[in-house]
Amino acid sequence: MNVPLQTTLADAVQLLEAQGIPYALIGGLAASFRGQARVTADVDMVLSAGVDRALQLAAELTNTKFKPLFRGVEEVVQQAFILPLEHRTTNVKLDLSLGLSGFEQQAVARAQRVDLAGTKVAVVTAEDLLIMKVMAGRPQDDQDVRGLVLAHGDRLDWDYCRKVAAELGEALGQDLVGRVAAAQAGDL
Repeated sequence: MNVPLQTTLADAVQLLEAQGIPYALIGGLAASFRGQARVTADVDMVLSAGVDRALQLAAELTNTKFKPLFRGVEEVVQQAFILPLEHRTTNVKLDLSLGLSGFEQQAVARAQRVDLAGTKVAVVTAEDLLIMKVMAGRPQDDQDVRGLVLAHGDRLDWDYCRKVAAELGEALGQDLVGRVAAAQAGDL
């Protein structure tokens, strides 16, 4: 991990912990930690926070190391449920997704604190990350799933993955169980 990403990650953890907001690292950094190393240019986290708390956080950024990515970020928080920020010195983007679903809340609660580049960070479990990546379904996400399977294989809790995929798939009207099965078989 390069120094700007390390600095941004450490400062994001410090900000969220000072605010008492539970979080979990997701995205490319989590995929690199849990699976196989890959290039990423930003820090992605999911928060156990609603819209009002995210708007409060956005309003209190003045004396912090972060600023809103652009003017009118409040509208993005309210419509897309994400708070996009930028580190004031590294210029690295920090995307804070609002964990509004039961699955996201569960993923934050299940996150494991690990040492990542000298900072204690709550990182989403490999299983929850796999499910997030299966849901997203973009080519990079599929590559991340393959990396998770290669890194963890039979140590993954596949029963948990299938159970959560079934629940989410039913709610979303998608065949997530089929994608999890394909991932387990190495066919994703």
